Amino acid sequence: MEIKKGKPLMKMKRIGITVALLFCMGTVSLFAQAYKVVEKSDKKAPVWYESAESGYIVASAETGSMEEARQQCLESVKRQIIQAVAQNVEFSDSHTVKQTSGNGDRITEFVDQYMAEGSTRAASLPFIKGISLSKVDGSYWEKRRDKKSGKITYAYAIRYPFPESEHKALVRQFEEQDRAMEDLIKKMEEHISDISSVEEIDQCITKMRPAVEYFFDKTRREWAEGVVQNYRKLPTFITAEGKSDGKDAYIVSLFIKGKKITTAAMPKLTSNCASQLKAVPCGEDILITYNSEDCLEDEENFVELTFKMPGKSLKHKFYFQVK
Repeated sequence: MEIKKGKPLMKMKRIGITVALLFCMGTVSLFAQAYKVVEKSDKKAPVWYESAESGYIVASAETGSMEEARQQCLESVKRQIIQAVAQNVEFSDSHTVKQTSGNGDRITEFVDQYMAEGSTRAASLPFIKGISLSKVDGSYWEKRRDKKSGKITYAYAIRYPFPESEHKALVRQFEEQDRAMEDLIKKMEEHISDISSVEEIDQCITKMRPAVEYFFDKTRREWAEGVVQNYRKLPTFITAEGKSDGKDAYIVSLFIKGKKITTAAMPKLTSNCASQLKAVPCGEDILITYNSEDCLEDEENFVELTFKMPGKSLKHKFYFQVK
């Protein structure tokens, strides 16, 4: 029996060549540009375009207008810097605030919060304010036309300097601010029992506002908001007590949870019969004077004080007799 040699091998070679050709054709089709560059800023794209480079951040975007693409690049730089800083921040674990997640989770939460809320949220970070297009070290753009639809888009890229020295400085700067904001809320939380005046309530709330707006993580933000809310409740605990101070005179004092406090705002005074009503500071108290000449003996004669408090009014009425 004669055995024919070589034909199966030749057949396998043909199959292999066919598959290889089909693969090459598919590769060419797969990687063929779907657009045509109709205009560009330079004859040749710079070396850094769409590549990573030590000491620089390269950001690119493609949109319907060049200005929008440029701004998207700037936002991308901000995001990348936030990410770089967040990855190196040592988040403090306060004894006051019981953190429920690890450092890695807090980094993710930090980045997500700032990226999601964009420039409005990120503006509270001091190192973000200095990022601008004026610092760009290089730029490149292309005007592209989609081969199928004919749609025009602009691809824009920028090269932004971000050396390691600046990176470390930003991390240090952020950690200092983070610590300062947390220390502020701790201080205000402890100070609430030492409030000495009505006006100080709003002053403390105003002082805490930057920290409330700053905290990116839910745990500390809720903590700060809770401290602010406790201050807002303080006026509900304010009471007024007074006593006669001789003819046509009355001394009134304000208390918060039994502790005497002062106020710079004098109360509004009304009476059923007295005239020449006047309220003046008298040390930590308030001296009320009036003229009772027109008041009758057989009537319930009174003077009513109305104090304007943050979020409420406090009324105090005292009666006096005419002889």
